[in-house]
Amino acid sequence: MSAALKDGRVASDLIDIDPGRRLRAIELILSAPAEPLSDEVLDALLGCVGAAQKTVQRRAIDALALVAGSGDTRIVELLRKSVTGDDRRVRWGAAYALAEIGGRAFAMHVADALSEALSDDDGDIRWAAANLIVRLGREYPAEIRGRLIVLGADSDHNARKMALYCIRDLGLGGADLLAVLERAVRDSDVHVRLAALAVLTRLTDASDAAAKLALGCLETDSDPGVRRAAAVALGNLHNSSPHAAAALRTAAADNTDTSLARAARGALERLEKR
Repeated sequence: MSAALKDGRVASDLIDIDPGRRLRAIELILSAPAEPLSDEVLDALLGCVGAAQKTVQRRAIDALALVAGSGDTRIVELLRKSVTGDDRRVRWGAAYALAEIGGRAFAMHVADALSEALSDDDGDIRWAAANLIVRLGREYPAEIRGRLIVLGADSDHNARKMALYCIRDLGLGGADLLAVLERAVRDSDVHVRLAALAVLTRLTDASDAAAKLALGCLETDSDPGVRRAAAVALGNLHNSSPHAAAALRTAAADNTDTSLARAARGALERLEKR
């Protein structure tokens, strides 16, 4: 072990209230990832994954991933314990660190922490968690699909919204999803309604029921952004029923909302090319 890492001050700096001291200690570890860490230093570094400062948290995660990649087998097991601990921010940081390590370290045992993070107040955390859930969903499709269907009806509006975007990115479909979307297009939160339409826009097994949901949003939603998204969805769903075509023509002639009119014209053009 290098003299610097032998110094007990590294561990004390990692738990210091000064973010600058913590970062300097982390950078020291990053500069020599193959150097073995004492239990004291490793415990202090693990504590940094729950740091309130994003920079400290992220650099600690970088250091843990790099040291784990250099052969320290303790890290994955310690992170697996942290991902089920009492501190929400530590749970998220540990899940993210396991994702950075990858391979067998990133598996279904992180799903609860990632699902929880979908409702976080911090948008950066929500989107990072969503990206990791999509990644996990490609490895464990059935398990993640079931989890997202449940989250799509969660009591938290952010969780509902982010679950829908994960569903979109994974290209999920099915009757149970349509039931979730039926509720979501009438959600009190406009962002959840927009997320539901983002899913409808991407459906590859679209049905008349899916088109009916988009049509209802186009004709009755109070939000102009939702109406525009509904017009786009109708064009992408390739539903050329007389009712849908008439609604799109009405929207295309709307002089009060040029963006809606443009979206409706684009949808009609796509329908005509079928």
